[in-house]
Amino acid sequence: MSSKIRVRLFGGLEVWAGERQVAGFEAQGSGALLAYLVCNRGRIFPRDHLTGLLWPDRDGDTVRDALGEAVHDLRSRLPEVESLLQVTHQEIGLSPRADLWLDVEAFEESLRLGSERTIDPHHLSAAVQLYRGEFLAGFSAGGSPGFEGWRVGEQTRLRDAAVAALHHLIESYRRRGEHRFGVHYARRLVAIEPLSEEAHRELMRLCALAGQRSRALAQYDELVRLLREELGADPLAETRQLYESILSQVAREEIAAGLEEPVGPIVPLVGRSGAYFMLREGWARALAGKVHLTAVEGAQGIGKTRVIKSFLDATTSRRRCGVLKGRCYELSPLLAYQPFIEMLRGALAEDAEGSGQVLTPLPQEVLKDLALLIPELRGLRPDLGEPEPLPRPEGRRRLFAAVGVFLESLCRSDDPLILFLDDLHLADRDTLDLLGFLVSELKGPIWIVAAYQPDEEEEGQEEEEDAHPLRDLLQRGEQEGSVTRLELEPLVLPMLEEIAESLAGESHAAELAGFLKENTGGLPLAVSELINYLWDEGILVAGEAGQWKLARPLHEIEVPEDLDELIRLRIRRLPNSTRRLSSLAAIVGQTCDMELLQEAADEHAKVIEIGLEILLKRWLIRPFAHAWTGGRADEENALVWARGFRRGSFELAHDRTRGAMYGELNPLRRQAIHTQIATALEKLRGDHDCEALAFHYTVANQWEKALPHLQRAMDRALAMGAEDTAERYYDQTIEGLSRLAAGARSAAAAERWRGERDAMRERAAKLWP
Repeated sequence: MSSKIRVRLFGGLEVWAGERQVAGFEAQGSGALLAYLVCNRGRIFPRDHLTGLLWPDRDGDTVRDALGEAVHDLRSRLPEVESLLQVTHQEIGLSPRADLWLDVEAFEESLRLGSERTIDPHHLSAAVQLYRGEFLAGFSAGGSPGFEGWRVGEQTRLRDAAVAALHHLIESYRRRGEHRFGVHYARRLVAIEPLSEEAHRELMRLCALAGQRSRALAQYDELVRLLREELGADPLAETRQLYESILSQVAREEIAAGLEEPVGPIVPLVGRSGAYFMLREGWARALAGKVHLTAVEGAQGIGKTRVIKSFLDATTSRRRCGVLKGRCYELSPLLAYQPFIEMLRGALAEDAEGSGQVLTPLPQEVLKDLALLIPELRGLRPDLGEPEPLPRPEGRRRLFAAVGVFLESLCRSDDPLILFLDDLHLADRDTLDLLGFLVSELKGPIWIVAAYQPDEEEEGQEEEEDAHPLRDLLQRGEQEGSVTRLELEPLVLPMLEEIAESLAGESHAAELAGFLKENTGGLPLAVSELINYLWDEGILVAGEAGQWKLARPLHEIEVPEDLDELIRLRIRRLPNSTRRLSSLAAIVGQTCDMELLQEAADEHAKVIEIGLEILLKRWLIRPFAHAWTGGRADEENALVWARGFRRGSFELAHDRTRGAMYGELNPLRRQAIHTQIATALEKLRGDHDCEALAFHYTVANQWEKALPHLQRAMDRALAMGAEDTAERYYDQTIEGLSRLAAGARSAAAAERWRGERDAMRERAAKLWP
C-alpha cells in the first residue's frame, strides 16, 4: 500500500500519513467528519447535511463554526488531506481520485472478488484479515443520533458480511480436510459472535476433526458459561448432542500443549491476480467443451501448487465438477504413469458407496486394461480374471485409450472434469506420453492444469535430442492451441507489505516487510518458512483479533541466508524423538502411511502421536487427502485422525521440506533407514509393492535383496506398455548384478551373478533389438 493516506475504521479510527500515525481526531468532530467522508468517497455533501448529521443540537453561526473548526482541525493534523478535500462555501466532499487507502473499501473489494463467480478462499481470507473489529469500535460522536445511526447500521452490515465470509471459509477448509485452517477461522467467528451457538458448534466440530477433542469440550464449557452469564440460558439440544457425541469418543490424554495455544500464522496468498485470470481462461475453454492444458511454471517454492489449489477450491465451491489429482515425486520409487494411477484411485475414493459404481458404464475390456494400473479393481470386479500383459507395441495405445474412456465417462452427466498434475517436471517419459495422448485425444469439458519447474538448461540448449520431453510436449501443444503456459514471479515489496500488515498490523508492517524482502528474495515458500521460524522462536506472538505482534526488533534477529538451512534449523529445534520421526518420514516419501511409519520406527504409539502433533503444529506436515473433496476414503482418514491416534496418511508440507530433512542425514544413516523401511514394507505388504521395495533396497545398497523386486518392477512396467520405465529398471538390474559379481566372496558366486547378468542382457536384446 503506497497511498499517501491510509485510514482504518475496523476496530476504531486509525489514520496514517506515510509512516506517521496521526492521532487526536476525536476533537471538534474532525474524526467523525473524516470517517463519514472517506466512507462516501466521491460524494459531495451540502454543509447543512453535515452539520445536521454531526451537530443536530446546534444552529446558526454555532453549527457553522463547529464544521469550520472540524475542517481546520483535519487540515492541521493531516496536511496531506488538503489536496484530497473538495471544499466550497456550500459543499464539502472527498475527491473520488483521492490518493487514499481505506480498509472498508479494501474489505468490500475482497468480498466482491471472493464471491463474484465462485467462492474464492484467497480473497475471502484477505477480507477477513482486514476485519480487525467492529466498524468504528469505541468511537463516539457524542450527541449525534444521525451519525450514531449511520455508524451502527454500517457496523451491522459489515459484521454480517464478515460472518458470511467466515462461514464460507470454514466450509471450504472443512470440505478440503484442512481442519486446522478451519479452526483458525472458526475462532475468528466465535470472537465476532460470542453468543452464537452455531459459531461455537462450528468450532467444536473442527477441533474434533483436527484431533483436538479436549479443546472441543473446553469450547462447550466456555459456551455454557457465556450463555448463563449473559442470557441466563442453557445451550440448545443440538449443541448438547454434539458435546455428548465428542465426549463419547474413546477417552485419551490430550497431547496438545495447552488449550489456548493458537494455530500458527497463516500467510495470506497475495500478488497472484494475473495467474487467477489466466487460470480462468483455461477453465473457460474446458467449459466450452475443448480439452485444454494450463501449465503453471515457476521456480521451486514460488507457490505454484498453492495458487492452483486455491483456484480449484474456489471453482469447486459453486460449480459441480470432478477434480482428480496426481503428483510426480523426487527421491521416490519409479512407477510408470504414477500421477494418473493416483487420479484413478482418487476417482474410486470419490465413489460414495465404495462399490465401484463409477465403473458401471465401462466395457469389460477397458476395465481389464485399467486393472494393470490399479490392481485393486479386481477386488471390485472379480469377473475381470487374471491380468494379461499388453501386447507390444500396440497394447500401449490401447491402455492410453482405456484411460481416456474412463476419464470421459466421468463427464457423462455434463459435469466438467479437472485433472491436476503436480511437479510435472519430475514425470517419466511414459507418463508424459500418456499426457500427450490425453491432451490430443480427449473429448468433452476436461481441463488439465499442471505445475512444473522449467528445465534449468532450457535456455541456450542447442541439441534437440537433449531437450526435456516435457518441454517438447508443451511447445507442441502451444503451437496447436491446446496448451497455455503461465509463469509465476517472486513477490515484490508491496506484496510483502500486504502480508506483513495482515499479520502484524500497520505499526509493524514496514519492519516486517523489509525483513522478509531482505531474507527471502520474494520467494513465497521462504516467506512462509521465515514467518514460521519467527513463530517457533517466540518472536512473532499471538495478539488479539487474529493479529500477531513482534516481541523483539527484527534487526536483532539473524537467520540463515539459505532456505534449506533455515528449514533444517527449524527441524533441529524439534525434540529429539520428533526429529527422528521427521527423518524417517522424509525417507518413506513425500506422503507417508501411518501404519508403515509406526512399523519402521519401532516406537510406542504415543511417541509417534506426540511427534506428529508437534510436526502438525509447526506446519511441517499436513493430513493427506487421496481425493480432492469428501470422498469415502478421506472421510475415514479424517475420522481416524480426529480420534487422535494418527492412523491415516500425511504428507510433508513441501518437497523442499522433505529435501532438507533428507539432506540432514549422513549417507550411512540414510542407507540404514531405507533398509528399515523396506523391511517394514515386506512385513506389512509382502512383495506386492515391488517398486517401493526395489527403490529402498537399491538406495540402501542391498543389491541382493533389491534384485527380485527390480525384475518384478521391470516385468510390471512391460505389462503396462511402459517401455522407458522398463529400460530404467533393466539398467538398475544390470548395475546390481555387476556390483554383486564384483563384490562376490567366491569365484562361483561371481560367476553366478555374471551368468544372471548375461541372461538379462539376452532378454533385453530380444525386447529392444
